[in-house]
Amino acid sequence: MKLFIFLCFSQALLCAFVCGHHGGPHDDDHDHDGHHHNNEPDALLKVNTAIIYLFYKMYYQLTATHPHDNLLFSPLSITKAFALLSLGAKSKTLNEIHEGLGFNKSSVSEEMIHNGFQKLLNIIKQPKSGLQLDSTIFIDPKPNLHKAFLDDAQKYYQSDVMPINFAEKPEALEQINSYVEKKTNGTIKDLLDNLDPMTALVITSTIFFKGSWEHAFNVNHTREEDFHVDENTVVKVPMMSRRGEYNTGYIPEIGCTLVEIPFKGNTSAIFVLPEMGKLHDAEKASLNLPEEAWNKAMKLREIILSIPKCSISGELDLVKELKLLGITEVFSDHADLSGITGDSRLKVSKAVHKAVLKMDEEGTEATAADAIGITKLGPPQHVTFNRPFFFSIYNKDLPNDILNGKIINPTK
Repeated sequence: MKLFIFLCFSQALLCAFVCGHHGGPHDDDHDHDGHHHNNEPDALLKVNTAIIYLFYKMYYQLTATHPHDNLLFSPLSITKAFALLSLGAKSKTLNEIHEGLGFNKSSVSEEMIHNGFQKLLNIIKQPKSGLQLDSTIFIDPKPNLHKAFLDDAQKYYQSDVMPINFAEKPEALEQINSYVEKKTNGTIKDLLDNLDPMTALVITSTIFFKGSWEHAFNVNHTREEDFHVDENTVVKVPMMSRRGEYNTGYIPEIGCTLVEIPFKGNTSAIFVLPEMGKLHDAEKASLNLPEEAWNKAMKLREIILSIPKCSISGELDLVKELKLLGITEVFSDHADLSGITGDSRLKVSKAVHKAVLKMDEEGTEATAADAIGITKLGPPQHVTFNRPFFFSIYNKDLPNDILNGKIINPTK
């Protein structure tokens, strides 16, 4: 009988919203891909390439299987957790994980993968990033875990190791969920709803970002307005509005309006608003659009911006999703994770990914000034996110996005 490993992922993005795009709509000042391509060691570039690869594959996959649902996920966190797990994988199990994550084994060594994540996490832990990325290994003391696995998990992935008695099922479940809730400032509750009696190890991966808009929205200007989910469905949402200067533009090739909204610090958000009824066509087209087209379209303009005030969440069964990407053996009775314990009876039985995003008016600028704008060449354009749109969040010091997703219905 196999022993089980649970992989759990949780994200909490609080207050404001999102940006960046898989190599997409970043202006020249926020070209984080270029920033790293010229200066960072090859290992970090390989990791970045893999995270972008996973984004492409999973976004295509999830939009195809869930075309009418909100979407929220972090390829960064998913790739990191499975790369950590690969420290203990061998033979076909190891190869499948690396290939499924987008690592080309002919040009990327195991050492390069782990060194790349070590460099990436060192960037993230800088105070100015505003990010908290945490990995924790909960260990039942009974299995004989290899010291090398634990040492490498701490060295390359900054993972904490916590002893836990899985035989005491309710207490173990409460300990893990309480830990994750604390790491995400109370945003992610009840990450796990059960534990298999054969569980030997649980790996959690959390990413937390609390951002404030660089320029706040005035709460007195938030009004209930229509949001057009589709041509037959309209819901009422509180719509935040602000007049000000933003990097914005229109890309006719994909029929989308772009708006970048900066947070305080190095993090920014880009919203991509397709024409009504064209969301899925725009998603497909945008994934193949050169970065130069995004950058060329973006210019600083005065606009009247309206976006929904909302809270959305996403949950993924990663066993199901990653099997579709060819990562299958690690979830089967043929898994070889003997680098963790030396025991061939170990497999991953559950991999959970949860994300929460809350968007409100909060910012760093006095609300009294928020409604003031200076008209330069006539009345400003109105940009209203009152229909489905997609987005991502990025930090200009990182070579990849923090979070990606789309909002079909902000009331769900």
